[in-house]
Parts: sequence; structure tokens; C-alpha cells
Amino acid sequence: MSEKGRLAGKKAVVTGAGRGIGQAIALRLAQEGAHVAAVDIDRDSAEATAGLIRDGGSAAAALTVDLVRVDLIEPMIEEAVSTLGRLDILVNNAGRVEIKPFLDVTETEWDQIMDLNLKGTYFCMQAGARRMIRQGDGGRIINMSSISGRHGRADSSAYAASKMGIISITQSAALAFADHGILVNALCPGVVATPMWDHIDEDRARLFGYERGTARARLVEKIPLKRVAQTEEIAAAAVFIASDENTLITGQAINVDGGMEMN
Repeated sequence: MSEKGRLAGKKAVVTGAGRGIGQAIALRLAQEGAHVAAVDIDRDSAEATAGLIRDGGSAAAALTVDLVRVDLIEPMIEEAVSTLGRLDILVNNAGRVEIKPFLDVTETEWDQIMDLNLKGTYFCMQAGARRMIRQGDGGRIINMSSISGRHGRADSSAYAASKMGIISITQSAALAFADHGILVNALCPGVVATPMWDHIDEDRARLFGYERGTARARLVEKIPLKRVAQTEEIAAAAVFIASDENTLITGQAINVDGGMEMN
């Protein structure tokens, strides 16, 4: 399996790969032939994802790093390259969400969101692009934004700001790296069946007096396709953008949300 598929022989790094969308992307990249470094702040989670990849017959490494520590990002990329041999695909998926009314967000909570979601993504792009430029034959960078990056959110304002920022730095990086053949795009998932969305639903229930499941059900009603996305569907979009089939798409923020956002 590891020598076949649309990504045969490619070497990929996926951050936040221990669960949810990140894990699904790491597994799907491997199924398409890539060798994957699964990166997560939790060592056991990174090892679990790498183990699933190896069980499927592909090569994998597990790396542990706190991406809030910018000084650790380039060493993480270089460790991945040392293990895999090179870097063709970088997926910046690690992130966090905080559901809280606008007036209740503290400076510490703001910084925690921005440091991981936005700053971490920015400096991962820097480190990954430097490696790809040295290699001299292009690459693919995928950043995880969100439909929350499309417009403001009263109860998750810092998160929405970070995801809007990711769209901006994705566009900037696409311009900066175009001459090097590095295509940079963002994915904007909607409501997805993940632990993060369980957390969002529970927090909104607690804050606004909903029954559990109500917040998610209300959002699903706004989706033209009337269903929650599966992590595998986000991963499928990532595979196409990462593959050599994508030769012209760069600087884009692509909604994968059942039609919830159309811009």
C-alpha cells in the first residue's frame, strides 16, 4: 500500500495528528502512499496514530512538540526530515477552541488561542517552506482554518479571529512561495464529528442553557446537505490539495462544510 496511491513516495508532516481531523488526514495521506510524521503535543496520541499507519503497511514516525514554543518548531521539522528523508507535504492542523462570551475572554485565553492556532501555524509554515526551498522541487502546505474564519463569532471571538488570520497568512505564503513551486492552501471545515465539536456543543449547552446536542442540531439545520461532516471527508479534500493532481490551486480557503458557507 505504501508504494501506491496519489501520494506514493511523498513525505508528509501532520500536526495535531493525535485525534480528530489531524488523525484522519495522517491516515489518509498514508493510505495514498505517503510516509507520515504524526506530530502531537501528547506523545501517546502521536504514537497511536503512527501505529495505525504502520499497521496499514506504511512508514510513520511519531513526534512530540508543543507548537506554542516557536524555538522547537524548526527542530521538529528537521527531526521529521531526518527520519523521513525529505519534506513534500506539511499539514498545519494543531489548534484549540474556546467557547466564551466576548466580554469574558481573558488576555491569557486570547494568547493561548493565538499562540497555537495562528502563531504556531505561521512559524510551522516558515520552517516547512525553508526546507522545501532548500530541496528545490516545490511542495504543498495545507493550513486548517474553519468556517469560523469566514465571519465573526460572538461566543468564540478569539477562535474566529485566529482562523480568519490563518486565511490571511495562507494567502501571503502562497504569494511568497509561488516562485518556489510551493502551493499553499487552507481548508475550512464546518460541523465535523470530532471531539472538538463535542467540546463546543457541551460548552454552548452550559453557557446558554441548552440541552446537550441542541447547539449542534441547530447548526446542522443551517447546512444545505443537512448532516455533520466526517473526518474522512476533510481528509479526502486534503489529499487532493496535497497531490500532484493539484497543479494550479494556491492561496485558497476551501470550504468543506456541506454548503454552510459559500464564499
